[in-house]
Amino acid sequence: MESMRGFFILGFAICSFLLYQAWQKDYGPQPEQEINEQFGQSNTVANSKVETDNLIEVVTDVFKIKIDRVGGDVVYAELNDYNKELNNEQEKAVLFDYRDRVYQAKSALLGTGAPDNQLPRATYQTEQSSYSLQDGQDELVVPLTWANDEGVVFTKTFTFNRNDYEIDVQYKVNNQSNNDRTYNFVAELIRDQKPTGLEEKSQFGMSPFLGVAYSPEERKYEKISFEDLAEEPINVTRQGGWIGYLQHYFISAWIPEQQEQIKVTSTVKPNQDTIIRFIQPTVAVPAQGEKAINATLYVGPKILKRLEAAAPGLEKSLDLSWVWWIGLPLYKLMQFFYSFVANWGVAIILVTLVVKALLYPLSAAQYRSMANMRKLAPKMQQLKERYGEDKQRMQQEMMKMYKEEGANPFGGCLPMLLQFPIFIALYYVLFEAVELRHAPFFGWIQDLSVADPYFVLPLLMGGSMWLMQKLQPQSPTMDPMQQKIMSYLPVVFTVFMLFFPAGLVLYWLCNNLISVAQQQYITKKIERQGNAKAK
Repeated sequence: MESMRGFFILGFAICSFLLYQAWQKDYGPQPEQEINEQFGQSNTVANSKVETDNLIEVVTDVFKIKIDRVGGDVVYAELNDYNKELNNEQEKAVLFDYRDRVYQAKSALLGTGAPDNQLPRATYQTEQSSYSLQDGQDELVVPLTWANDEGVVFTKTFTFNRNDYEIDVQYKVNNQSNNDRTYNFVAELIRDQKPTGLEEKSQFGMSPFLGVAYSPEERKYEKISFEDLAEEPINVTRQGGWIGYLQHYFISAWIPEQQEQIKVTSTVKPNQDTIIRFIQPTVAVPAQGEKAINATLYVGPKILKRLEAAAPGLEKSLDLSWVWWIGLPLYKLMQFFYSFVANWGVAIILVTLVVKALLYPLSAAQYRSMANMRKLAPKMQQLKERYGEDKQRMQQEMMKMYKEEGANPFGGCLPMLLQFPIFIALYYVLFEAVELRHAPFFGWIQDLSVADPYFVLPLLMGGSMWLMQKLQPQSPTMDPMQQKIMSYLPVVFTVFMLFFPAGLVLYWLCNNLISVAQQQYITKKIERQGNAKAK
């Protein structure tokens, strides 16, 4: 009976999990805010229309970038290794875009005579209109220059490295005037609130998070929806950290030099364009002197190792929620197996085997308890016939029988309860890990991150659950209506699994099949031991 109730608990847990995951994406406007006056600023970085004649194209092995000469902003980012849709090599995933939407990475220097201190912003000069990382070349440098009338030369340099989604951005100020100058560096991400166009089809009403993220000093990571940001703007000061926009599988983030004390603020404009920015302390450049200001722009997939290397806390944007302590080892274990088998589906199966092996001592106790309960079934039936009308007396006699026989009716619950966080953690891994996006298994399953298109895995999973249910000892004390409800659980779970990622259903199917094999092995072992004692 307790084992059957365990299945009911599992159903309740999954339903609660689905409700918990139903993120909402409503929006709300708020008036634009100015950059904090204490940093010497009087205006934000302008959001001017992009003219295609002013664009510089940069092509590396990992992306195609377009930089606007006006202000030197990154206004377009296309990822070479990620298709927008499965099996569509012609159309790549695009993050920053200026064409029919607003999503850009802006940076500016503000101060007397600075390139961004007034409108229109300065138009930088470059030697070329396009740059390309050549074979055998590990680094590509794209310098933009502008000089004011006072003899101050500003060089804004973008440095791209092979197989790297980090873009190094440096302002070098060469002050050949006779006066000391002070400047503030501002980095901001501006984005509309439109869907990215890269979301996979929603599964059972579940949506990936789309919004702002940054690193409060005490927590290193916090994500905020557009709606919440409109109601409560960010206004914090911290050392180092980062700011960014999150979407399914991808992130854009500005990262200051970590020793710098920065001010992080946000704005939701009346048209719902959303800005998150940081501003660094004033930098003094003496007359006839030179200073450099550096920052890093990350634009690309949420790959754990790359995020860990880019900035402290940025790896938390691979959001594994409260089960990160389980999800992270599972994720790394899958990566380890994939490095050998080169198939994420096989890696999931191998992870399932490891999990089941680690839980085997508990599972063995569960199956021994089930076997003992099965042996007691005739006696329980007798108790039901004798005390069927007196439920209190029957419960007392059952507890007495359990004690005499050394049986534990609750022995099967713990391993099942331990499966819940593992199940949820693996869901997060499959939902968040970009490596699983468009990752094939075999045959008809060409994308483990979305539902099985022909529902084969969910049906097999339902069949395996039905088989497990048949192997459970039936309690004679269970109400006939309860028994009937329990008998429908495999059907209910099959319907649930129709909408879950194929990779998650594959895990649950393998988990069930291994459980059946373990249960059969232990049950037969106990039966052999019982027969040997009888002789």
